[in-house]
Amino acid sequence: MKLRFKLMIALTGAFLLSAGVGLDAGVRADTLANQPTIAAKAAIAVDAKTGQVLYEKNAHQALPIASVSKLMTIYIVHHQIKQNHLAWSDKVKITPALAKLSTAAELTNVPLVAGKSYSVRQLTNATLVASANAAALALGQKVAGTSAKFAKLMNQTAKQLGINDAKFYNASGLTNKLTGKLALPNVSANAENELSASDVALLASKLIKEFPKVTQITKQTRSKFYGTTISGHNQLLTDKKIAQGVQVDGLKTGTSDKAGACFVGSATQNHHRIITVVLGASNKSAADPARFVQTAKLMRYVFVAQHPLTFNKGSQISGVGKATVPDGKQMAVKAVTKQKAWVWAPRSISKQQVHGQYVKLNHKIAAPAKKGTNAGETQLSFAGVLPKYLRGYYNKVKLVTNEVVKKANPFVLLWRAILRLF
Repeated sequence: MKLRFKLMIALTGAFLLSAGVGLDAGVRADTLANQPTIAAKAAIAVDAKTGQVLYEKNAHQALPIASVSKLMTIYIVHHQIKQNHLAWSDKVKITPALAKLSTAAELTNVPLVAGKSYSVRQLTNATLVASANAAALALGQKVAGTSAKFAKLMNQTAKQLGINDAKFYNASGLTNKLTGKLALPNVSANAENELSASDVALLASKLIKEFPKVTQITKQTRSKFYGTTISGHNQLLTDKKIAQGVQVDGLKTGTSDKAGACFVGSATQNHHRIITVVLGASNKSAADPARFVQTAKLMRYVFVAQHPLTFNKGSQISGVGKATVPDGKQMAVKAVTKQKAWVWAPRSISKQQVHGQYVKLNHKIAAPAKKGTNAGETQLSFAGVLPKYLRGYYNKVKLVTNEVVKKANPFVLLWRAILRLF
């Protein structure tokens, strides 16, 4: 009888183990089977708010990024304004070197006149919509005094964001040689700004998180620069075929011989925003749509093959045990989410399959305890799959108690103490 019982236990354990492995493998296979092939040197898609990585290809190799660099320039400009070191209405006087650069036939620009002043707002608009190189360099000079000092500030800001291997040589993303008299001394003529796709996604996410109004500029297909109409380069702004309810509102293109065609996209569906990065796509001609075709494919994969599983504030997550209150009238209380949280998963995964496990438990809950007392933190996973997140993003969900816990009376506490002795 004992032998039969042991055999039954062993078989049951083996079945459960195989079932668990099968589910995990099935989820991974499902995810991999639906993943698109992105024709680019590197690519990534992330949730703009949580930093969850939804797709990646060669995402950590530093590559030339051309005019995608302007996102860092605009990030710094916004910070300068936030800190009252700069104002949107401030004027920027154009030097002869900048004026000459602004009329270079082979570069994207808005014409600037030497000696004339332009507002920070208008130069920012031209930088983002028309990818105006001289406008970006003018902003850099306004902020730091010289192009060299601004390049140094760009690298310092990158480190503050957690990007340690950034290479920034100028505010525009041009090769050092193409900046003319603004070129850095003792630096290769072909030196070009470099970031990995993952770090570009980090920069773009921080820009939108801290300065969400930037999309009011990047969603424009065309704009005005002192009476002159300027056109944008983002071909996905009016694309309604990506997926149902998807709205693209940014962010930045970049093109050079070394970088190929690059694009950083921003898109929303049902109030969830994702950031996509495609670096080194085909660039056979100025009209080559490859970067947008690949980005649309990537966005479609995220919004169609995956979905965000949301837990509202006060939700209990499967697998998260109760929080203990040793001296409470009740010694255990439910731990629930402190704020709204979500995790992206394949469409085949339901909310009920999301699991939480304590990664940090609060052992100091003392009664009386208010509702909403810190109960610890958990990490969300689904079917054994632990999602990846961008560097520096907080991928844990804070938990709190869901009710008031009164302190147990002295006799109950004494009895508990006695029981602990045996």
